[in-house]
Amino acid sequence: MFRLPDLREEDGFTLIELMVVVVILGALMLMATSTFAGVRSRAQDSAAKQTAARTLETGRIVFTDGATYSPATPLELMKTEPSLDAVDEVTNSDGPSKASTWVPDALTTGRQFVAAVYSDAGNCFYIRDWVTIGIGFAVERGVAPADCTADQATTVVFGTRWPST
Repeated sequence: MFRLPDLREEDGFTLIELMVVVVILGALMLMATSTFAGVRSRAQDSAAKQTAARTLETGRIVFTDGATYSPATPLELMKTEPSLDAVDEVTNSDGPSKASTWVPDALTTGRQFVAAVYSDAGNCFYIRDWVTIGIGFAVERGVAPADCTADQATTVVFGTRWPST
């Protein structure tokens, strides 16, 4: 015979239990998103650092021909390394694939070479080779792409390695 269901039986989840699950899932998603943002920022900075280092390496190749950085113009750098996108010292680096380059003493000794590369994370990475002192590294955080030029290297303090992020 047919029997009506007893409404007092508890099958399934209560609204409170479902809300607790939703809150827990939301917290997990928030943590994952913030972790992903940090990884993304570090990857963007790493790409800019690699371009800066490759630009300096190309500049050093040009340097070896005459023991001076004076001929290390953007055109000469790109001719030496075709995959490099180099611009002059007053033109900004607007991304991790473009380097603003400068030889501050090109008219005299040509013993300095500077490159600036902008990271999509909002940082400007500088690398400098001063023949008598050595290679220096610097970063300006939270700058606009328009402010990431090699001639701005006079305003930063260089260290012996990349500043920690």
